[in-house]
Amino acid sequence: MQSEIIEKIRSGGQAELAWIYEEYRQEFLQWIGKEYRCSSDDCKDIYQLTILIFHDNIKQGKLEHLVSSVKTYLFGIGKNIALENMRKEKRYTPINQEKWLKEYLIDDTSQGTDESVFELAKTALEKLGQPCQKLVEMFYYEKKTITEIATAMQYKNPETAKNQKCKCMARLRKIFDIEMTKPQNVVPHGYQ
Repeated sequence: MQSEIIEKIRSGGQAELAWIYEEYRQEFLQWIGKEYRCSSDDCKDIYQLTILIFHDNIKQGKLEHLVSSVKTYLFGIGKNIALENMRKEKRYTPINQEKWLKEYLIDDTSQGTDESVFELAKTALEKLGQPCQKLVEMFYYEKKTITEIATAMQYKNPETAKNQKCKCMARLRKIFDIEMTKPQNVVPHGYQ
């Protein structure tokens, strides 16, 4: 059953991904809020990012079969995101562009980040275009809240801004992946 769902998502099955999204959403939001004392907005952001990572892992072949349940896998991703957010909050330092690109865009930071990979990430951010580039920079670099972004960028409401942010991040990852696979870009071992 689970391997079938993963295979269908890998083949572009949006219905299966939507089912997973709805199936675990409420329980995840309650759990992450209680376990990590996240605000309602942060809980929703973490869940959105969790689903994006889950989808990316399937599409990139990093997740071919589960040794646990989908729920356990999703909650594990969410836990890692929440813990990383907590570590960042304790540092009280704004995320600079290079650090953000390394953490959120480049998957394999355990082997160090080659300068050429960082340059590809910067190129991807530049190619993202407006208004996405501005939205991403306001949220991650300037540390603006979703409400502040919604006001500044004249979105209908914060929920619309949040949805747009998730779409922009998905586009940014896709552009980065395309940049990584271009023949003229020499990609260091471990980043393919």
